Amino acid sequence: MPRWHRAYLVACAFVTAYALGYAAADYLRLPRLTYHQHARLLRWEAPGGASIPSGYLGLWLWALAAGLAAAALAWAAGRLRRAPLSPRALALGAAWSLTAAALAGAYHAWHNWP
Repeated sequence: MPRWHRAYLVACAFVTAYALGYAAADYLRLPRLTYHQHARLLRWEAPGGASIPSGYLGLWLWALAAGLAAAALAWAAGRLRRAPLSPRALALGAAWSLTAAALAGAYHAWHNWP
């Protein structure tokens, strides 16, 4: 497989997993790193409660972990394959990435709707 095919595959896997990981961490209400502005504290906790902490950093970390794991798997899979990817496979990688980003964006936009 040409080097740019592997890099493209890794980038598509990272973007797809990052977007899905970001939305899944919120949907599954996974514990995350939160920042309490008034107390100036960072805590690892489940979302919810009386105060309104900022959980963006925790969501970002979950998404980054998912993206890096998927990128590592795609890199390893790309190393095992010798033949170049077909144009259709390259287009599917882009389609998955764009679809995952659109779904994650739609999920978060829906939760901000009144």
